[in-house]
Amino acid sequence: MSQAFQLHIANELYRAEDILHWNETHADPYVYDVLMYCKKWLSGHDVFELNTSGSTGTPKTIPIKREQIVASATLSLHFFNLKAGDKVCCPLSIYVVGGQMMLYRSMIGGLDLYVIPPSKNLEGLDTTISYVFMPISGLQLFGVLSQGNQEKIQTLNQLHNLLIGGSSISNGLLVRIHQTLRCTVWHSYGMTETVSHVAMKNVWPKNEEAYTLLEGVEMDIDERSCLRIKGAVTQHAWIQTNDCVSLRDKTHFNFLGRVDFTVNSGGIKIQVEPIEKKVDSLFDSLSIGTPFFVGAVADDVLGEKLTLFINDVDWSTEKKELILIKLIELLPKYHVPKSIFCIEFDYTASGKIDRKKTIQKIRR
Repeated sequence: MSQAFQLHIANELYRAEDILHWNETHADPYVYDVLMYCKKWLSGHDVFELNTSGSTGTPKTIPIKREQIVASATLSLHFFNLKAGDKVCCPLSIYVVGGQMMLYRSMIGGLDLYVIPPSKNLEGLDTTISYVFMPISGLQLFGVLSQGNQEKIQTLNQLHNLLIGGSSISNGLLVRIHQTLRCTVWHSYGMTETVSHVAMKNVWPKNEEAYTLLEGVEMDIDERSCLRIKGAVTQHAWIQTNDCVSLRDKTHFNFLGRVDFTVNSGGIKIQVEPIEKKVDSLFDSLSIGTPFFVGAVADDVLGEKLTLFINDVDWSTEKKELILIKLIELLPKYHVPKSIFCIEFDYTASGKIDRKKTIQKIRR
């Protein structure tokens, strides 16, 4: 660990020795938890607990060894060319892998870390500071760019690298990135089991389609064309995912969609991600910025009925009918949603739409 490490949180500055001698009390629960995570690392703990997002199933806690965290942090520090003393900002929740790993990366790399409470529009961002790196969720970035706060946008544009993790990037967000940002923007692939990201693709200025594996990470696919990952971050054991991919070569792959999200409607298996891309393009052309996803509800005849879920309870019947008519023109017959449900979405701690929990509201 580099002695250059500094932690800025809630207008307080902590160095490594301050955290090690901290009396484990603080009035702010979030600051307390950040300091506890850091103290356990600085005290030499060997096993740490990381929480899955719960976006595709029940959230769970996974034990991760210190050597795996070091391997992951080393990959990130190298890829983003982060050096001791570099100013970095973490607006992600430290209760999920993306945020917690920023704490460990910063301590391992000796970074000057600013932690702000997670919020949709980065309310706690200090725009007087020139950061070189920041991880951010798609939801947060969309909020900042849609809000149009020039001070925050200027702060983002001073970054060397901005990393979007978690959910997919909508067409609306992609357009805003290309129109507004001038810093280098990346989209990561990874999960708690791989101790954060293991592959990257450039969003700006290149806008790549394929992910590139980070150095030392291997991949393969199973009989479902689902990705398997192995490397020092997994203790050189294969981690099986439910992510359908297309391999381009030994280090590049295209993400196609999750097996978990496949809808079986009347015996026809339908992958929802390609449908969501069509919906996203349609919404963008109609200037509709409402969050949505495609999923299934139980149906007596079809087993599962393909459904478009909208995060807006005020949509009129006429608007729903218009969208369904336009989707008939854009999609193959069996890929057109049978209905639209307008409902308030639930989100995970990492900012992803909690599809399972949202759909369960309808079943009550």
